[in-house]
Amino acid sequence: MTTETPHVPTAEEEMLNWGRLLMDGLPFADLLAAQRRDAATSWFDFWMAKADEYEAMGDTALEEGNDLTAGYWFWVGSMAAQYAQFLWFDERRPRGQLRKAGLYHRAAPLLDPPAERVDLPIDDTVIIGYLRLPKGADGPVPCAVLLGGLESTKEESYMFENLLLERGVATFTFDGPGQGEMFEDVALAGDYHRYTSRVVDYLETLEAKIDRDRIGVLGRSLGGHYALRAASMDDRFRACVTWGGFVQMDDWDFEYPMTKLSWQYVTKSPDLDTAQARVREHIDVRPVLAGLKVPTYVMHGAKDETPITELDLLQEYAVNAEIVIDLEPEGDHCCHNLGPAPRLRMADWLANQLRL
Repeated sequence: MTTETPHVPTAEEEMLNWGRLLMDGLPFADLLAAQRRDAATSWFDFWMAKADEYEAMGDTALEEGNDLTAGYWFWVGSMAAQYAQFLWFDERRPRGQLRKAGLYHRAAPLLDPPAERVDLPIDDTVIIGYLRLPKGADGPVPCAVLLGGLESTKEESYMFENLLLERGVATFTFDGPGQGEMFEDVALAGDYHRYTSRVVDYLETLEAKIDRDRIGVLGRSLGGHYALRAASMDDRFRACVTWGGFVQMDDWDFEYPMTKLSWQYVTKSPDLDTAQARVREHIDVRPVLAGLKVPTYVMHGAKDETPITELDLLQEYAVNAEIVIDLEPEGDHCCHNLGPAPRLRMADWLANQLRL
């Protein structure tokens, strides 16, 4: 497969990827205001001020007894903090991460259905995750484990969680190595599957709530790579979705400059050369793909910076799995530019697989 060399976006273009930000729930009016903001106001400061504004609105809603509205404002404030910091690699990153996690923690019990925080010890750290169950669930239900990407974290999965919950599928989202609340303790590593398996260990203890025989995994971007690794190395997964994911990172030169800086940050590397070496070592699922034996859905945009030759590699190495490829000719990374249609197809496919 071949594709044209993609346009390399500027930092501002990356931040104004309206498709992703809109689909993850940020209000359109805020995006317009961010684009038109005064030149003296930085991107980071604009969105952190929005987080403060939305928290205050949530507090007012709580005082008035409007818990659902309060949950929404705390959650959208969390997303404002997420997108304040997601492409900064200095002291702004941990500030935004902390604010995001705190606001989501306030939102979690007020969401409909609520998100239950779960802390799972592993090694010398703790996996922080959230479990959500479909409304009116009667007996054990299927569950999808959702994985974030290079700079996306558990809080960002809320909108996709809702699609699955509406289809009767519970969700569990968490931060793994190099992500969100775990980054401080563990940088990006090649054993992400250990963390997904630890989550499945926990889900299997919830016999009255979760059907242990109907657990799937879905990952976005780098999380799509991790989803392939998880399903290849843990046969308790029933289905796998790789959403804008990839098999390996030999194609470092295809990465945008800002993406390379993201890799450097999450690997805690002193320079780009070290980051490249670490990424090539840790991000390669070819050696284990023969273990992928469950139905696997691939969502990919032909105009993604990740070359579509990754689809050829997946088919070459995943010889024991049924692969469904959904290639969007006009899709960018994760097809964020195409609105809800790709997300609805993934949600339908995964829910249908877990109902079988």
